[in-house]
Amino acid sequence: MQASASARILLDRLLSHTHLTDKEQDAILALGWSQARAGAHGDLVHRGAEVASCCVVMEGLIARTGHTADGGRQITAFYIPGDMPDLQSLMVQRAVTTLHAISNCRVLRVSRSDLRELFTHFPGIAQALWREIVSDANIAAEWIVNVGLRPAKQRLAHLLCEMAQRNLAEPQGSFEFAFPVTQTHLAEATGVSSVHVNRVVQELRREGLLDLKDHRVIVYDWEGLRQEAGFDPTYLGVMRRLARTP
Repeated sequence: MQASASARILLDRLLSHTHLTDKEQDAILALGWSQARAGAHGDLVHRGAEVASCCVVMEGLIARTGHTADGGRQITAFYIPGDMPDLQSLMVQRAVTTLHAISNCRVLRVSRSDLRELFTHFPGIAQALWREIVSDANIAAEWIVNVGLRPAKQRLAHLLCEMAQRNLAEPQGSFEFAFPVTQTHLAEATGVSSVHVNRVVQELRREGLLDLKDHRVIVYDWEGLRQEAGFDPTYLGVMRRLARTP
């Protein structure tokens, strides 16, 4: 598939929350997109590296990570197909975080300068990209609350509720979705030990709320899981069709 055709995943994402004229849509598809792949456990972008492009996730799961001087790692975000994990590079020359491939990934890349040109000349595209930036910031703020205030069981349940909502838009009842993480990844995303993650998963399984199996999350009782997590998806609401008046 040609890179320009693959860019439709981004266009569909932007159209879900922002009205774009035909000219604006054509401008997005006409960008000089290129495809790149990253194997599981590899880094797409290193903290401190000079960046010349932004990427869109096409396949796989990507994590944003931060690191301590002694080698500790914290996962600060997960990105799924359609997400733009380094959109902030429009405004900075060097990456401030690392983008790590949790699974085998395929991304589209576009020149930072080309995207900034669109940002400058097309108000609809500028508004759509700002909404993506705001959404990313809102999710980051909620992750701080999650790690800082919620107990471990609620913390893990909340993270899995968020990923269900982002993958399925309107989850209900029982369902499952791909989430190719290990218990170590979940520990790094929630600020608890891998052993504690294992205990929490077992408890949620015994309560008939969910299970993790073969890189999938199996939700048995969405409403029960939401109540356990205290999950309110309001912070994801900026992505819910905030259409601009044509």
